[in-house]
Amino acid sequence: MKLFLSLLLILYSSTSVAIENINLTKGKNFFEKKDFERARIEFEKSIVLNPKNIDSYIYLSKIFSEAKNEQEEKKNIKTALLLDPKNEEALLLMIKLNIDEGDYSVAEANYKILSSVCTKLCNELNEIDLIIKKFKG
Repeated sequence: MKLFLSLLLILYSSTSVAIENINLTKGKNFFEKKDFERARIEFEKSIVLNPKNIDSYIYLSKIFSEAKNEQEEKKNIKTALLLDPKNEEALLLMIKLNIDEGDYSVAEANYKILSSVCTKLCNELNEIDLIIKKFKG
């Protein structure tokens, strides 16, 4: 009986991960086609299956940015950063949001974190550095 339950749990977990990946892939495809409503639904489904899916939160923040819903945009970026404080894409999105809000001191703090962990999005650092230096005058 224990073996059967263990196998059933493994099968359920595998199926759940596969469905989550399908939702994430569908969401990305809809996002690329700028079908933001359908993308949002797929990313939210992905999060239901895995509340720690950082990519889904990042994409949701981008969707809410397009919709000019700063509160939801920020909430999703914060969730992504809570799950992974060194996620480059989430840090970059937060920095850009901080700058848009005029919160340059927080943008600078996030910039320092991003510059210390940067491996993929390093080319974005120069532009942000210029904006922060311009503000500091």
